Amino acid sequence: MEPKVACEGMSHRFSTWWRALGVVLLSLATVTWPSAAHAGTTPSFSVVRQDAITRLSASGHARFGVTVQLGSSGATAVAQVSLYPRIFERSQLSPIIDGTGSTGAVTSTSGNFDLGCVSHARSTFTVSLYTSSPVRRSSHCQSRAVRLHLPCSGAACDGVYPLSFTVTQSGVTSTKWSLLAVQATNVAEPLHLALIGSLDPTSWRHPKRAVAVLKALAQHASTPFTLTADYRTLDAAELSTTSQGAAWRSALDKALASPLHRAVAAPPNDVDFSGLVREGLGSQVNQQFALSTKLLQDVTGRYADEPVVLTGYASPVTLKALASAHLDDVVVNDTSLTTSPSSTLNWGAPFHPDGVAPITALSTDAPLERLATDSSIEPGRRATMTLATLAFLHFEEPNAPATRTVVMELPVAKLSANFIDDLLPGLGTNPFVLVSSLTPSFNTSLVGTNGAPASRGLISQPTSTWSSLNIQSLSSLMGQVTSFNQAITSSNVANSLSVAIARAEIRGTSATRQSALTSAALALSTQLKNFSVDQSSITLAGPGTSLPITIISKAGYSVTTVVHLITDRLSFPRGNKVVVTLDSSTKSIRVPTSNHRGSDLTLQVVVTTPNGQLVLARTAIQVRITGTSVVGYLLTIASLLVLGYWWLRTYRRKSKGRHAR
Repeated sequence: MEPKVACEGMSHRFSTWWRALGVVLLSLATVTWPSAAHAGTTPSFSVVRQDAITRLSASGHARFGVTVQLGSSGATAVAQVSLYPRIFERSQLSPIIDGTGSTGAVTSTSGNFDLGCVSHARSTFTVSLYTSSPVRRSSHCQSRAVRLHLPCSGAACDGVYPLSFTVTQSGVTSTKWSLLAVQATNVAEPLHLALIGSLDPTSWRHPKRAVAVLKALAQHASTPFTLTADYRTLDAAELSTTSQGAAWRSALDKALASPLHRAVAAPPNDVDFSGLVREGLGSQVNQQFALSTKLLQDVTGRYADEPVVLTGYASPVTLKALASAHLDDVVVNDTSLTTSPSSTLNWGAPFHPDGVAPITALSTDAPLERLATDSSIEPGRRATMTLATLAFLHFEEPNAPATRTVVMELPVAKLSANFIDDLLPGLGTNPFVLVSSLTPSFNTSLVGTNGAPASRGLISQPTSTWSSLNIQSLSSLMGQVTSFNQAITSSNVANSLSVAIARAEIRGTSATRQSALTSAALALSTQLKNFSVDQSSITLAGPGTSLPITIISKAGYSVTTVVHLITDRLSFPRGNKVVVTLDSSTKSIRVPTSNHRGSDLTLQVVVTTPNGQLVLARTAIQVRITGTSVVGYLLTIASLLVLGYWWLRTYRRKSKGRHAR
């Protein structure tokens, strides 16, 4: 038995030794090869800029420029450019945008070439295209010519082609996918593009990014662009006293300085327009849009154009509510339609939503919007693919008899200044696209053109339930806030209260809506706490004297009020209602009185807005009237006369006595 035990002990020690050796080797691998492990997970380059469009000459030659940012500036890099067959269907764009690449065979490849002229880890090179014979070397910094063969001729070359860029540096190889539009013939009818930048609350939560994008827009004053006015965002910007708030307002003002940069109203996407109309509160539909327009004017001095943008789902009942408010031109999200136009070949024309003939609508292009806001793609390459995708949409029907319009709604918070600086100049030189403002595209003469349907169906949405308390609270609050806003001079406070009400007119449960209404009522109550009446007791020398009343205001803005004096034991010759403007912290008035009844009374003082619909403050003041009256005044005068007569007689007697002596 002993040899067996010894053997087992030796086996255990042998196993333990190999485990220890494995740990040591693993540690050495971690220490020795960290750079290799890191390099395998770090992209080696990015495409900073690429020409999206190239024009094919009569001789069959074209070229486009590319700038890449390398992973490191010291190591030598080798690149390769490959061209793939022309795209014929929009679905073929998705794998290029997603980065999985084209499934087709390579049409032409440049072979490996050294990336020269490197400055700050950036290299710029030119790629030449040819249909029959190659051209000379395209760049003095390249060790060999970068050439790609187009297997076509003349008009057959028109189209959009996938590209791949492969860069090897420090033993790491990475590939980026892109697109290139080739123009071989003249463009008869360019595609119209309406760009909308939405300023929803996310643009306020990311102010630095929004300011950078707005500043970039200001630098491209010659390119039409539309910004949405969301009252939540504008209200926050108007009330902000921080330096970031000032920078945001200034950037917006500059972005709208160009007459080609317009603004449209766009309420939040959760407003229950149909519920407002159904519950007899249809006036609030107009108020939702008017509020954005007013705040835009207050913040920038600019007016909004007539079209409106619905950022959420646009159901049939929602558009019927807008039609009842005479809002005729509406941009809707294409995901609201039963069939998304972007998934068909008959997009680009305005239409009438089914059952809502007064409305003329345009739909957004969701795939383009996803591409333009995809932060996983570097701004330069993203702009290139956006421009090339627009060119592809043109090629879907290059000889369309009527104008086709693409609408892109882009949240400002998801954009970058670099993307704007790449996209807008590229649009200016893109022969396939004409950037235009939003309004002309709603021309009813374009409805049903180019084979597009004159009407489109919308997806129905669940109906919200409003409780009687919801309706009563909203109706009451609307009247109170309207009355208060008409009395004050602060547009900031008035706008903020109106926004609080508007934010309560939402879809969802009645409990959620009531909670929002309670918050709005609290906002008004907070303002009302600024006003009070001095409750100190008052003593009047008599009913003919004036009654002093002091009103206190901590608001910091002027308010026009009416002071109501209520008592049945005192009369007011000039009336018991006094108009008072509270333009200081305290305001005192003196009200003439007469015909008192009794010596002590309680005076009710109520301060209201001019139309009397809202009470700002109220209190009860104890008033004491002394016994002095008209009769008292007469007795006092008589006593003075008697005293004067006695003094005069005494003076004369003394005078006679002196003369006798």
